[in-house]
Amino acid sequence: MKIRLALLLLLSVAVCSTPLCALPPVTEDGILRNFLWEEFIDLPQHKRPQIGLALSAGGVRGFAHVGVLEVLHNAGVPIDMMAGTSMGAVVGSLYAAGLPTDQLWEIGNHIKMDTITPDFNLIGAFKLLFLQKLPSSQNLQNFFHQQIGHMRFEDLAIPFATAAMDVKTGEQVVFDSGPVDIAVRASMNLPGVFDPVSYRHRYLVDGAVVNYLPVNLVKQKGADYIIASVTPPDYASQAPQTVAAYLLRVGDVRGAAMIEESSQKANFVIQNRVLGVSTLELDKLHQAGEVGIRSANANLEALKEDILLFAIDDVLKN
Repeated sequence: MKIRLALLLLLSVAVCSTPLCALPPVTEDGILRNFLWEEFIDLPQHKRPQIGLALSAGGVRGFAHVGVLEVLHNAGVPIDMMAGTSMGAVVGSLYAAGLPTDQLWEIGNHIKMDTITPDFNLIGAFKLLFLQKLPSSQNLQNFFHQQIGHMRFEDLAIPFATAAMDVKTGEQVVFDSGPVDIAVRASMNLPGVFDPVSYRHRYLVDGAVVNYLPVNLVKQKGADYIIASVTPPDYASQAPQTVAAYLLRVGDVRGAAMIEESSQKANFVIQNRVLGVSTLELDKLHQAGEVGIRSANANLEALKEDILLFAIDDVLKN
């Protein structure tokens, strides 16, 4: 390692002394960082810090995580374990199951309201208005069957966890074993919008109510270094016009406080400021994803440098 590093530094000095170095500009620091980064990503998993990724809630805004995952993957950032809540659970579990990001983008093309619930139709509206029964999110569970079958957490390519809330007790319910589909459905089962999910004597609603940004769950999975991908609320958007919209706005206010607390426990935070997109505007999923690409790219060099500083002892002794 030391011999290769010395040769690289000598080469960088020789290259940068030529006129060609001006187009594009190359610095010794930049060459060294790139070299060390390649050394880092070549390390076997057991010889480097374990890197975890926490994906926040945020409804449609949370599709920004797809863009973040694409940038991290292309840069070679290793992800050893993950956790996600609500839309973070949807994106994270599909990626943890082994679906590539281009397939996640394609899935985003086909998610409509009837992907989540069969009840937003004329009959469903009648039920909601006159029978006072909330729509079911059963279709989301069916959707997961189509994507990953009856996969269990134990089968995922990347260890993953998610959370929901028991609406009867207010307790957080953590899922990291058993069937994935019902866990993800529960984690994004918006309270006041969808009927609670009945599972193992629990009545479960959106995990964002109790754990908007599940950094602690990634830590519990064994991560040494944690990246948080966050989609903060957009308070500048149009004022809520419906009861459901007001409930979602209240959830966003609570979520903002939880983001502040959880972000302090992460090593690096990528803020995805998705503006002008409300929680259920499913036709704007790709718009949110593109924000994630821009945010991750803007933070990529700082992230790589921070990881290298954290792992420098492991890199140098390789």
